[in-house]
Amino acid sequence: MRITFGLTFLSGEGRVRVSIPWQFQASGISAVNPARSMVGMGARVAGGPGIGKDFMQNKEWIVTEQEAGQRIDRWLTDRAGVTRKHVKQCLDDGQVLVNGRRVIIAKWALAVGDRVKLRRFTSPRQRERVAGHQRVDVLFEDRDLIAVAKPPGVIVVPEESSQEPTMVDQVRAYLRRKHPGSRGTYVRALHRLDRETSGVLLMAKSKAGEQAIALFKRHAIRREYVAMVHGAVDAQDGTIDVPLAKGEFGGGRKVAPTDEADDTGKPAVTHFTVMERYARATLLRVRVETGRTHQIRVHMASLGHPLLGDRRYGPPEDPLPVPRLALHADRLVFHHPVTQEKIDLKLPPPADFTELVDRLREGV
Repeated sequence: MRITFGLTFLSGEGRVRVSIPWQFQASGISAVNPARSMVGMGARVAGGPGIGKDFMQNKEWIVTEQEAGQRIDRWLTDRAGVTRKHVKQCLDDGQVLVNGRRVIIAKWALAVGDRVKLRRFTSPRQRERVAGHQRVDVLFEDRDLIAVAKPPGVIVVPEESSQEPTMVDQVRAYLRRKHPGSRGTYVRALHRLDRETSGVLLMAKSKAGEQAIALFKRHAIRREYVAMVHGAVDAQDGTIDVPLAKGEFGGGRKVAPTDEADDTGKPAVTHFTVMERYARATLLRVRVETGRTHQIRVHMASLGHPLLGDRRYGPPEDPLPVPRLALHADRLVFHHPVTQEKIDLKLPPPADFTELVDRLREGV
């Protein structure tokens, strides 16, 4: 059996930029420069308790009446006792919360009673010293955007409980090496991929490039994945249109499907097509119309076909244990927010995913 996935590009839509073509065939998935499987290295944090140059513990304050109306960057500079540059890095890295919501705008005006939290922070420079040793596979780059191959095991942006280098740090370190004389390097992730998910990751290099965020919000970007799920999916293709709600649902689950009448959920639509079937698993091509947190994982689990390697939404005792989540973001298609050029980015699955496919074909 041979299955070839080719992509036809329609004329009349402007120029099309393609990166890394690939085939899926009976002998395996052929790939050109597949993303390497790397695990983020932990960074050793310098400094002691309290606020230091490179490290600060979680801090929280409540805005007083006298402080109302101040810009958050200036207010945090005084309250936290750090430089404006450090505060800007915290904002860019999503480490500043106002009333539980992430704030990234330096000019954000504070109101009386606002609860401001500055999460544990390792400076980007310190993380870059570790991230600088990691290879970055660049799929596309111009003055405003950069798309890279995210390997499994690396987080995209800093997490509250982690000091390890992120994909943003790796890209920032790559750009500093590329432009050693540059005074500053601006990088912002435009979307997220879970730690264990591999695939195409798009980032902004400029404020103009940040306009692509609007494309994600309008669901104007085509996002495709390949996923390996438990069991035999009977239908050849299908659509899951089930709202998803965030919360604490036990077992580390942060998202759950909800009834349409429940106003706590947000619309979420997932399309899938069967690529191959095996004795105990099914390989799917998945396209998401919306980009909700854990959308594919929760939607497939709701059908009774959780992803292989999903320790949150999968079965307690996995009958097909694999080292990581069997999900790979292999394609992004969008129109460049500045040039309006059509960009089509494709990335073959990394070696660990293709090896899983080969094992399942052999009935292992």
